[in-house]
Amino acid sequence: MPTVLRRGGFRVVMYLPPREHGPAYVHVWKDGTEVVIDLATAGRPQKIRAIFRMRTADTQTAFWIVEEHTEHLLTCWRKCHG
Repeated sequence: MPTVLRRGGFRVVMYLPPREHGPAYVHVWKDGTEVVIDLATAGRPQKIRAIFRMRTADTQTAFWIVEEHTEHLLTCWRKCHG
């Protein structure tokens, strides 16, 4: 589970195959809480898949961090998943 981005106390990670598979998404962790966010791709908007104990304000910040770094995260996804 490599960390692909760190920002403002948030850690963005991707699980590797064979456990994980498409569509492209990331896990964002902060202080033992987590949100899973699908990455925006052609024809698919960015969206929250699941929230695990993360406060609303932190969930929104995680969403914005992922949105701001979508291209980098998609590049990492392609390197990890083909």
